[in-house]
Order: sequence, then C-alpha cells, then structure tokens
Amino acid sequence: MALSCAQHKAFIYDRGGERKLLELEPLTRVRWERLRDDISSATAYVAAASQECAEKLVLAEAGRVELVIFRDNERVWEGPVTHVAFQGDSVEITAKDLMYYAYRTIIRHEYDNRHPNTTKVLQRVDRVLTAEMARKEALVPKINFLENVSFIYASSEGVTDARTTSRILPYETTVFEHIDNFAARGGIDYTVVGRRVLFFDVHQKIGQTPMVTRDDFLADPIITQYGSELATQVAMTDGKGHFAVAGEVDPYYGEWEVLHQAYDEDAEATGEEPPSVEEMMSQAQRVYVQGHLPPLVVRVPENTGLNPNGVLDIADLVPGVWIPLSASLPGRTLTQMQKLDNMSVEETAESGEVITVTLSPAPDEKQIDEEEE
Repeated sequence: MALSCAQHKAFIYDRGGERKLLELEPLTRVRWERLRDDISSATAYVAAASQECAEKLVLAEAGRVELVIFRDNERVWEGPVTHVAFQGDSVEITAKDLMYYAYRTIIRHEYDNRHPNTTKVLQRVDRVLTAEMARKEALVPKINFLENVSFIYASSEGVTDARTTSRILPYETTVFEHIDNFAARGGIDYTVVGRRVLFFDVHQKIGQTPMVTRDDFLADPIITQYGSELATQVAMTDGKGHFAVAGEVDPYYGEWEVLHQAYDEDAEATGEEPPSVEEMMSQAQRVYVQGHLPPLVVRVPENTGLNPNGVLDIADLVPGVWIPLSASLPGRTLTQMQKLDNMSVEETAESGEVITVTLSPAPDEKQIDEEEE
C-alpha cells in the first residue's frame, strides 16, 4: 500500500482482538509505531465523541480490551489498552503491542540449558513462551498470542542461529525481561507487526526492500567515518589475569588497541562461571571484525520523515528488514545495507499522515565506497 493518501480508523476490540466492541469516532489524531527489540505503543484521540461512541466508551476498560488500528483497509496495529483519559469532551486511549502480555507474565518454572543441554536461543524462547503464556491463553476470552508467534531460523548463507547455556529459576524474572535480555546480548531480534510477533537471529535477513536514496527521505543522508572506533588489536579480559587478543599491527593504520571487560553472554543469574578464554577470544574477534577499519557509515537522521512518493510502502516497514541505502554527497558516494530499527505513523486533520523511520547499519555489512573503487 502506498504511503500517500491513507486514512486511519481506530476500534476497541475485546481481549484477543476477535470481537469488535466499538469504533472510536470522530478520530482527531492517531499515532502508532513498530519497534525492533522493544514494546511499541499507539494512541487514539477522540474529540466530542458521537452519541453512540460515548455510550459505548464505558466498555473501554484498560486491562481488558484492545485498541485496533486500520490504515485504510489494512489492520496495521493492535494491542491491550493500558491507559484511558477523559478530559472534557475528549478521550485519549493508549495501548501497548502484544509483547506487553509477556511483560506482565512471570516465569514460574525453571529453564536450564547449561551444558550439556545447550540449545538455540530461538528454541529456548519458543519453549518459555509456550509454557508460560499458556495460562493467559486459558482465559476467556484468550489473549490470542501464541498462535501468532513466528520464529525465523537462520537460512542465509554463513548465518547460524545463536545458542545459549542460560538457566532461569522460578519467579526470577518475567517472560519479556528474559527475552529482552537475549535481544540485548544474546543474538536475537524481535518485533510486532499488527498481531504477528516475529523472532529472528540478528544476522538473519528477514526481507529486503528496494534501494532507497536521498529522494526517498525528507532529510539528507549523512556519511560519517568514526575514527574513534578503529581497533587494530582487541583484548578481552576478566580482570583476573585471563585474556584473549584478536588482531595485529596494521601496516597502514598502525596500532590502535582497545581493552574490554569480558562478559558471560549466556548467564543471567548470579553465581555463573566466568567466561572461558575461548569465549573471550570469540568476543574479541567479533569486536575486531567490526572495528579493524575505521567504520564508514551512511545514515539518515533519527526519525527522518519518508517521502510519501518514494519507493517504500507500508508493507516494507517491518523492523528488522534490510534496506539498501545509497547516498551521493559532495566528496563521497556510499552504498550500505541498513536495518530498520523503528517506524512511527501519525495522522492529524491538520497535517495529514507523517511517517518517520530510524535506520542503523545491518550487521557485518561492508560498505561500497565508490570513491575508492
């Protein structure tokens, strides 16, 4: 669906998103977003509600119902209502996406993947979700979460799914916090698109859009070289005399060393064994690969508006999708694969629809510097 000339409608549905209760009208403003590795939110604003809508607004009980947003005829966002504010003739309804159900679910069982029971992180997330969210699916009506979860396992050449040796004890954390920890340092991403909840490895390409250029944005791209991130030698240490070093003196750049405190990337509970020398070497190698050349990055400013007449459409804007970005600026031309971090949509009567995005370089992608070819 093209980005221009779209209009939104907002509805209240019962928990689970299957039974429509009322339409929010007249809708004066609506805002929704999609995020990578976080819980998104949406807000609908109603001013001087119609008589039918006003009579039914008593059904908009936070904690029970869901906000569902349509963009033209496409159902683009939904999730449980968390906040309802009445002020004068106006009503403001805010909701969180489906991962909010996981945010409010405590892990009640032990999950132990210490050696020799190691597993893929995605498989562990699947196991935890299936077991812990089952009691929410037993509610009437059910939350309608598990049947909409998808796991995208590694299929790209050279990509293998991250593994874990994590152990979690009963009532130690919540389902969301456990998953979010893996997203922060365990090698996976997640996002919610409508009612679909997607989990995938950070290196897995879940989709690729057409090439975008400066004509597709309302702000000019920026090409930056980060010399402070240059690291020709990387050392990881546990601070107790154990270390691992990756890299060597570079014949052109010389010797630029960095020292990092090693971490146990699998453990969440205290009392776990410190990282081995092999783990530290793996961590050092990853940092070295990213920084052995001064990173050259093409980017667009955070929350840049999209040109409604550009090549992207709303179906492309799935956080985690890869977007090839080409920028021709005075002195340098650079093409680099980007990853969509988040997008937001806002429509008002005064301004119409505005869509903004935030991108970051895709993992381990090499830039093509046309000035150096």
